[in-house]
Amino acid sequence: MSYYQTTVMTARHLLQNGGVRLALRYLNSRTPHRFTAIFRFEEGTLRNLHLIDRLDPKVERCPDLPVLESYCLFVRDSGCIFLTEDALHDTRVAGHPKQRVVQSYCGVPLFDGDDLFGTICHFDYRSIPFSKEDVWVLEEVAPMLIRAIRAGEWVPDRAAFTEGGGLMDRGTV
Repeated sequence: MSYYQTTVMTARHLLQNGGVRLALRYLNSRTPHRFTAIFRFEEGTLRNLHLIDRLDPKVERCPDLPVLESYCLFVRDSGCIFLTEDALHDTRVAGHPKQRVVQSYCGVPLFDGDDLFGTICHFDYRSIPFSKEDVWVLEEVAPMLIRAIRAGEWVPDRAAFTEGGGLMDRGTV
């Protein structure tokens, strides 16, 4: 079994036995990117369900933001993976509000049946390459994550979110 197959199997085990957050923390530990997150599309708003920040483990979510101000926009519009390893030199994101902030992003669509629910993504403020295998892992775990979310694993608690920490200052995807 390959390293990446083992990663998927371990993520599945953690998801079943410890929940979405534990599985995301594990996935984040397997990538050089600082952040791993799940976002949900709600009309023009992007809602963060889970956020793993390797440098600040206390952060659990980031503020909602307009979809148009995120790279998740490209996943929503295409229904496909969107990847940028060096946003400053990627003409596809020229002029985008996050181009100078989020330098690397890989978003994989989360489908709930035929409906696009949101994304799972790795991202960073630095330019960092993605391997084909890292993208494959996200693709493989995406259906497992949406099943766990739909089964009620995540319950929104906006009152618990504080504006004082984490990504409020710099912004997210």
